[in-house]
Amino acid sequence: MVEKEAIPQQPVISIRISEALRLRLETLKKIMFLKSGQTVSTSEAAKQLLESARDDRLELVDLLTEPTKSLLRIRGKTDSGLSLSQSEWTLVAHYCALGAESFTNTAQGQISYESLAEILEAFLAAYVIARKSKNSRLDFVYLMTLPGDKQAEAKDANDVGNEDVRRVVTRTIQMLKNPAQKRRKPILAVRNLYRLLDEEKFSNIEKLNDALWKHWTALWKVCARGHYSAHRKPLREKAPAETNDEDFELAVQPALPSLEEGGYRLDLVREEGNEFSPRLQFPGTLSPCYPVCGYPRIAEFRRMLEELDLERDLYQWQGYYFYAHTAILDNEERGVFFFARENGITFRFPMGHWQSIRNLFRRAWQEPEVIRTWEAQVLEYGEL
Repeated sequence: MVEKEAIPQQPVISIRISEALRLRLETLKKIMFLKSGQTVSTSEAAKQLLESARDDRLELVDLLTEPTKSLLRIRGKTDSGLSLSQSEWTLVAHYCALGAESFTNTAQGQISYESLAEILEAFLAAYVIARKSKNSRLDFVYLMTLPGDKQAEAKDANDVGNEDVRRVVTRTIQMLKNPAQKRRKPILAVRNLYRLLDEEKFSNIEKLNDALWKHWTALWKVCARGHYSAHRKPLREKAPAETNDEDFELAVQPALPSLEEGGYRLDLVREEGNEFSPRLQFPGTLSPCYPVCGYPRIAEFRRMLEELDLERDLYQWQGYYFYAHTAILDNEERGVFFFARENGITFRFPMGHWQSIRNLFRRAWQEPEVIRTWEAQVLEYGEL
């Protein structure tokens, strides 16, 4: 009887790595998880780093070790009209994917149809540059996150090509831009831009910049949203007060307005940096005051005021922080039921009261200084 030849085992090598390399590998593990949805070990991450150690891949890992500084530097470059590297665009796309998939527990908390459409337009613009005629195994992967297409579904995965990708993405963009076709948002399709920039090669970086630059505003808003979701802090430069320079004096900021309507008073109180808090004072003997603290809550509170359809009975608006629905009150008068999820505070507003509050916020956000301060916060927090 002939003995089978033993199959040689792969040698197992144990090495001690530096803290910097360990952080690199941990970052790469997060990248790999975002792309595949499966957790990977440190050894698997190290294997990929060695096998695909392209310069741009290593640059991306380095950028992700200090993401806040990296993104602020990227925004500074775009403000100065400078081009971004492929790795820098990939970092922005990485946080766009995180932003699109965050705060999605309600329809109202998701990114807008407009932002989703523009990110897909950015993908298509970059895709055309990367893939002129040849097909790739990635084409089938791109379609997996998009609405179904009969032509593509009739093909074998290996036969799906760039014409299929262009057709499906174009049709999806048209659907997102058509108010009459508001269907389920293909949120996961935002990953396609990240995958494209991470895995495809672009021979001309200036063409890539030209293609993506026109979509910068939408990309940055969703990117900043992703950064806030991941790190729970805004993309903000270090405040001058933190420099320990005793001779440095902060500029005096103009006061924000106070407004009154229907017995309610709205005060906008400045806080650190560009932050401010609306404080709504109620009518009555006790004059309770309800503060809305922090950009994420203010942004959602304003959207709730605008989007709650007062003409429809029992219409619900469900956000991440707040919930409201139209209701019939005890005296048979129509009104609004309001609930704050974080602390359980509940109010039942007669319709006229709710409209007074909505008008107060509308008037406040027409003030030039409020507009300027709010736009600065939009750059720091993104679309929330």
